[in-house]
Amino acid sequence: MAYVQYTRCVRPSDKLYPLGLAPSALLAAGALATLIAGGGLTPYTAIPLLSLLIAYCWWWLNDRLICLGGDRCAIGLLGSVEPPEAKSGFDAFDTDYSINLVLAPHNIQETPADYPASVPPPGPLEDAQEHYRKQFRKALHRKIADDGIQGDLIREQAATASDNWAFEGYIAPVPGSQVLHHHQPYLHCEFEGGGIYLLDKAAKAALVASGVAAVVCLIPFIGWALCALASAIAVAIAIVGVIAALNDKGKPSVIDPAFPGIHTGRDILFVRGTWVYDSAHQGWNEIHPIKDCLLVGHATYLAPDKIDWELAIANYMISVGKWKAGVDPFKPEKLSGPPSDDDWKDWVKACCDASSSASSALTTENQSKPEHKWHVHPLIDGCVPSESIPPNTEPGLH
Repeated sequence: MAYVQYTRCVRPSDKLYPLGLAPSALLAAGALATLIAGGGLTPYTAIPLLSLLIAYCWWWLNDRLICLGGDRCAIGLLGSVEPPEAKSGFDAFDTDYSINLVLAPHNIQETPADYPASVPPPGPLEDAQEHYRKQFRKALHRKIADDGIQGDLIREQAATASDNWAFEGYIAPVPGSQVLHHHQPYLHCEFEGGGIYLLDKAAKAALVASGVAAVVCLIPFIGWALCALASAIAVAIAIVGVIAALNDKGKPSVIDPAFPGIHTGRDILFVRGTWVYDSAHQGWNEIHPIKDCLLVGHATYLAPDKIDWELAIANYMISVGKWKAGVDPFKPEKLSGPPSDDDWKDWVKACCDASSSASSALTTENQSKPEHKWHVHPLIDGCVPSESIPPNTEPGLH
């Protein structure tokens, strides 16, 4: 699967903007609005406004995400999606398409065994309702984060905890399930769009035009005309850049031949991508960008909020000889009993190894060869590489 990536992550020690000092989205939005409204018509206002916008774009692309340990893989139920079309205002320039996964083998809105007994009472000046809401969200998050299977992906990491970066975990509603829950811990994953990247490119081009305008404005007599022309070009570049940025949207690349598109509450997905912490929000880990995303299967439910995860892993368990296919495909013979924690981890690893192999340089090179570009069948519209055809040494016509 081809993927696009405009961002990069950095180690905490390499961040240019420390905790609490990142460029403000509000100021960047104000700068852009002022430019389009006429602030770009004079270079002496356009240059500082464009510089502010470029600083924000640079932070977003190069300094916002903190590396947590390279590429990681995960399998989970698609709980909700966040398409770029749903964003408004300056947020619309974040054209990434986000998906949120309930990590296997967890069910929707699970709580730990010690909840609610472990919840401390609210303080004397604390709002009781808000206190218990926060404790409920923490318990839900802890149930998955401490599972020893995939939960480490959403658990607070030492790389960000040591520098006191805010952390809550990504928690959002489950609109696609059979029962609506308002608080569900997810692994947040994003297909990147080019919104901020193209906005940055346009702002830099407009800055060059504004710089030219600032110089030619000093030329006697004809300078004012050249200055106005260069300033108008800068504004035009900015407007074209805004339109291009808003229309370069991330797209999910999951292929389901039977049911086009992706389906919340139904699709079980495998994802592979860069594991990062997003410092632009209240604090969570995510996969950004998604480099590979595959449909593993469709969820069946034992109850409105209970997924039949054993059925989802059944094909893998059969393939490694731990289970045996039965007469009823929904009831395999569990020779080794229910899946262990290691079985769940090995399932993810098997998918991860297959994904990494499929996207390796050697595989990509082989797939690009002419003999592998058939559409119907190798014997019908395929070809044989010339080096594999033995030379004909017999005389005469052939």
